[in-house]
Amino acid sequence: MKLPRRTRLTTRNVRTPDDVARHFDGVALHYHEAHGCAAKLLSYRLDIIRRLLGSAPRGTLLEVGCGPATHLIALAAEFSHAIGTDLSPEMVKVARGYAERSPWRDRISIRVDPAEDLATIDNGSIDVVLCVGALEHMPAKDRVLRQVHRVLNPAGLFIGLTPHGGYCWYRHIAPVLGVDSRHLSTDHFLTAGELERLVSSAGLTILALRYWRFVPRGDLPGGWGPLLEALDWCGARAGIGYLRGGIAVAATRPDGG
Repeated sequence: MKLPRRTRLTTRNVRTPDDVARHFDGVALHYHEAHGCAAKLLSYRLDIIRRLLGSAPRGTLLEVGCGPATHLIALAAEFSHAIGTDLSPEMVKVARGYAERSPWRDRISIRVDPAEDLATIDNGSIDVVLCVGALEHMPAKDRVLRQVHRVLNPAGLFIGLTPHGGYCWYRHIAPVLGVDSRHLSTDHFLTAGELERLVSSAGLTILALRYWRFVPRGDLPGGWGPLLEALDWCGARAGIGYLRGGIAVAATRPDGG
C-alpha cells in the first residue's frame, strides 16, 4: 500500500471544543491511516482490544470519539448493538457512510455527541466503552471518564488506547529536535501514572495497564520511523515503557451506583 506523502506536522492552535470540532470536520472527508499500512495497524489494534475484552459481555458497545468508526464497525459483528459518538458532524457523516456498507449495518448507530456529554446515552446502558486514539484530543478528560462511568452498567468495561506521554519521542527527542508532536494545541499525551489516576478518580477499577506499539510515522521527520520501530522492539522485550509509543487501559465499573 502506498502511503500519502508526509508533510511536516504543525500544531494547530485551538481554544474551544467548537475549534476542535471544526478541525476534524475539515479533515473528515480525506481522513486516512497516516502511520503505516491501514489494514495491518487495524488488525494489530483490534487484537489488543480483544485481549483486553476477555470474557466481557458482548451486548452494547459504545465507541467515544469514534471518528470514521473503523474500530467500531470491525467489532460490530461481536456485539448485539454498536454505537459510535463523535463531536464532529462531518466525521459522523463519513462514519455513517462506512457503516452503511457493513453487513452489520442494522446493529450500528452513529451520532453527534461529544464524549464530555454523551447526552444520547442512558445511565448504565453500555457493556463496553471503547476509546481509540481520541482521548489525547479531549481537553476535559476528567469529564469524559465521569461520563464513561455513568453510562457503563455495573461490571461494564472501559478500554482505552492512546499515545503514551512518557514515550521517548514525545518526552525528549521531539523537543530536542524542535519539531511539533501535537496536532492540536490542546492535545495532551498521558503518562501511565496520569492515565491511572484519571481512570481511578472517575470511580473505575483498573484491570490492566500496558504498553503497545505505536510509532507516529505520519508525524515524523524522514528517517525516524525505522529507528523508533527498533527502539519499540527493544522496549517490548526489555519491558521499558519509555521506548513504547502507546498505552492501553482496561477498567471496570465495580459498583451498582
